[in-house]
Amino acid sequence: MRKRRRKSRNGFLRSALCAAAALLLSPVHAEPPARVMSLNLCTDVLAMPLAAPGQLVSVSFLARDPALSPLHVEAETYPVNHGRAEEVFLARPDLVLTGTYTLHNTTQLLKRLDMQVAEFSFVQTLDTIPDDIRRMGALLGRERQAEAMAADFEAQLAGIEARRCARRPTALAYEQNGVAVGEGTLAHSVLAAAGFRNLAAERGISGMAPFPLELVVSERPDVIIIPSGESEGPALGARVPRHRALRALPETRIGAFVPPGTWSCGGPAVLDAVKALDALRQEIAPCGEAP
Repeated sequence: MRKRRRKSRNGFLRSALCAAAALLLSPVHAEPPARVMSLNLCTDVLAMPLAAPGQLVSVSFLARDPALSPLHVEAETYPVNHGRAEEVFLARPDLVLTGTYTLHNTTQLLKRLDMQVAEFSFVQTLDTIPDDIRRMGALLGRERQAEAMAADFEAQLAGIEARRCARRPTALAYEQNGVAVGEGTLAHSVLAAAGFRNLAAERGISGMAPFPLELVVSERPDVIIIPSGESEGPALGARVPRHRALRALPETRIGAFVPPGTWSCGGPAVLDAVKALDALRQEIAPCGEAP
């Protein structure tokens, strides 16, 4: 009888210890950061629509640039920073948001100072945006809002992609100095989703690389997408996408076509770029007609 009691008592103790260990090892839900600084345009456009009132205390100065930021009006309501470690140190935020591709010295210094830093990848396509939205929501403690935003993004994108057909006109995203946007870029994924063939990608360009003006003229793309405006002073490189040789292509449509800033970074506003190009594609190559 005593042995049975001892076994029963030992079993109870083991169960209690296991339960206590489980409680100790289970993740503790930390409080959302009260003060958040964003040092990068691409984290700006993810954080601004999701942050709680008063939570985002600073965004990058680029967030106010109409040529780069789709949320430049909203950015006027936030203090701006220039990505300097001194600014962050003095502000003492609970969380710093930045990209893996800029401000490396600042990021490393902040980490050495034991500041909480979250970095977002340089690689951005339409496929990565919903996960980036969800990750930002988790960082800010705004998971419910982020999930609704990501699900809406996915649903709208699926609806646009469902309208694609065999007719796929060629397009070239032509930037300053004659640089074209190729495979592996956000712009490339936007063009594909809208039903265009990216001429630069078909010519082997990955990322961004020079695309000679002579090749543009000889290839005669259906659409040439040029920058909508300049965020800085005039430069000779800005004249290349507007070269008069391109105007000698009578059947090529040349224009901005994409709302300013909407495909600078991977955020919810990228859908506006997809919608604009989808409408253009339907206009110049309707699916109801034979290719």
